[in-house]
Amino acid sequence: MILRRSKKTSSSPASKVTVEDLRKLATFRSGVRENLLQSILANSHVIRPPAGSWEPEDEADELYFLHRGDIQFSAEYEAMRKLRHDLPAASYPIPTDLKWSMRVGPGTEILAVPSRYLDLDNESHVTEEPLDLTGDELSSEIYIQFYEAVKNNTLQLPSLPDIAVRIGKAIDDPNTDSEDIARLIQLDPSLAARIMGVVNSAAFGAAEPIRNLNQAVTRLGRQQVRNLVFSCIIKGLFDTNSTELKAIMQSLWRHSASVAAISFVLARVTPGLDPNRALLAGLIHDIGAIPILLMAQDMPQVKGKPEVLVNLINRLKGEVGAMALDAWNFDPELVALALEAEHWQRRGTALPDYLDVVLLAQLHSFVGDKPNAVLPKIDEVPAFEKLALGQLSPRHSIGVLDNAAKDIEEVERMLSIS
Repeated sequence: MILRRSKKTSSSPASKVTVEDLRKLATFRSGVRENLLQSILANSHVIRPPAGSWEPEDEADELYFLHRGDIQFSAEYEAMRKLRHDLPAASYPIPTDLKWSMRVGPGTEILAVPSRYLDLDNESHVTEEPLDLTGDELSSEIYIQFYEAVKNNTLQLPSLPDIAVRIGKAIDDPNTDSEDIARLIQLDPSLAARIMGVVNSAAFGAAEPIRNLNQAVTRLGRQQVRNLVFSCIIKGLFDTNSTELKAIMQSLWRHSASVAAISFVLARVTPGLDPNRALLAGLIHDIGAIPILLMAQDMPQVKGKPEVLVNLINRLKGEVGAMALDAWNFDPELVALALEAEHWQRRGTALPDYLDVVLLAQLHSFVGDKPNAVLPKIDEVPAFEKLALGQLSPRHSIGVLDNAAKDIEEVERMLSIS
């Protein structure tokens, strides 16, 4: 074990790291031979920075794990987060992107492991080549037609309502104030009523009633208002004039609303996460299915072949969803979420994020349904260890949702109001 100094490193001796410590890390829990672990141990090192601000070495090809102590994370538009070494989430890498500023507590130790030893394949699972989905020549032909439209960026995407675009721009404009944003929302009476209904719902848990939109914008802040506005507008995209596709679109909406409501509750019990952003993340996780369905309604060869449509959606919705959200100027985190929304074994970092929430929310939404048979168990996905400070158990996790059943029902109802 090597003890190396970073930009700021204490001169006091670091704790000894053992093979058993490595096995506690999510990356090395199983399938790693003893001799390889010994090699990893010999090439890893412990950093013991003094209390205060810390950042990793420039251009270090390493991942960092919290071995002892605690780290506080802060970022613009994010609640303060704190990671302790005794939390299950500490078995995942410390996030080192520039978004986060880090402060370490006294006696904190950080284990640096060369990236070459880590299995990073699990961070990408998008298939690059078209596959024959059913063995049916026509099905393959239709799939390739869709695939080429996606790759060539020619797939027609639905447009967001003009009011959503205008509100988004106003929220991003530092020269606007709460009254400006509230006036824009009031231009759509239905949207204004739904937002007021959501913020004053029992699920939202406001300490006292919010009486007007100006007060809502002021109290909630711009980013939360953005999340709520888009959450209320998204339902309008789940619509079609096709009688044949309407049932599929309605089923897709019900699933998205259910995942969104569960995401809201899971984020509420996880410090540092915004329930309203989780709500929006749940609503858009399958958004890529919509352009596929809209294209399919103009293809006579798809009529009467629901199994072909289902296969198309399952294969392409991630990439199409990311394309759509990027075109609508959603932020990169949500764009990536649509692409990875069914990457069940995605490890991520030690800080839970909205993809973790949506992954677990989907598994909860499938409990009792037939699809659950081919999905991982709730406690077998990395996201499970990170939410609610790692205090979930399969029974507790379902219990949290049972206790919040009324809130989930209310959120689903509010989302479904036209």
